[in-house]
Parts: sequence; structure tokens; C-alpha cells
Amino acid sequence: MLDHPVHPTVVHFPIALLFTAVFFEIFGFWIRRESYRQFGLWLLILGLVSGIVASAVGFWGEEAVVATGVPQKAVDRHESLAVITLVVFALLLFVRWRVRDPWSVRNRTVYFILAVLGVLLLGTTGYFGGDLVYRYGAGVQKQATVATPSPGTAPTSTGHDERN
Repeated sequence: MLDHPVHPTVVHFPIALLFTAVFFEIFGFWIRRESYRQFGLWLLILGLVSGIVASAVGFWGEEAVVATGVPQKAVDRHESLAVITLVVFALLLFVRWRVRDPWSVRNRTVYFILAVLGVLLLGTTGYFGGDLVYRYGAGVQKQATVATPSPGTAPTSTGHDERN
């Protein structure tokens, strides 16, 4: 097993790609430009593939996260939302490939509902992933305690520029 958690390194790719895919698809529908929709399709494919990779490494690192004291229930909630999110985006990709007339009102409505649902789930999944880090400290090393100077004494410099 790696010393550094891999999931936080790769998870930003599917988030960015899937949000952007939906944007380009909807914008392409709105201005009726197939090139935007094609770009959105490729982003959707890349986002789905990278989402599968992010989920796989997340599952792989779950045991280490739970071993640090993060509640299993919180991890399971994030995992379940991630799987549901990937399923919705997979359905979106299926609809995108199978639709014969993308400009019909019915097809646009189905696609738009799935896209909005996917984006909402993606944001919710990310929120609970951030909760694992910021509330429970998942994947975060505990920092050493810094000695506090006594009242009336000047703090010592660490040698680092603390403005950054």
C-alpha cells in the first residue's frame, strides 16, 4: 500500500470533467451547435472513466481511512453517493449515444433531468468527501504541537515566510 493517499490526487479530474461535460452539452443544445455537444460527449467519457478510477482507488484506500478513526458510516455514505453518481452519468452517456433525435423536446428533457441530477449528486458526493477530510481528518497527518511562547516573550521565527 502507498504511504500517500491516491484518491485525493485523482478525484478532481472526474469532478471537473463531468461538470464541464454537462455545461458543454447543455450549452450546445441551447445554441444548437453539434461541435459543443461532441466536446461535451468526450468530456463525459473522460469524466466517467476518471470517476471509475477515482472510485476504485477510493475503495482501495477505505481500510486505511477507517483505521485512522473516520466513522465507517461516513465513508459508506460517500462511497454510496459516488456509485450512484457514476451510475447516473453512465445512464447519461447511454442516453447520449442512443438518442436518434437530440433536438426533440422529449429527448432534451430526459437528458437535462439526468444531467442536473448527475451534477447535484456530484456536488453532494464531493461535499461528503470534503467532510471526510475536514471534519474527520481522513488522509491528513496530525501536525506536531507547536510550543506557544510565554506571555511577554517574543515568538521565535521558524525560518519560513509565513505570508504564503
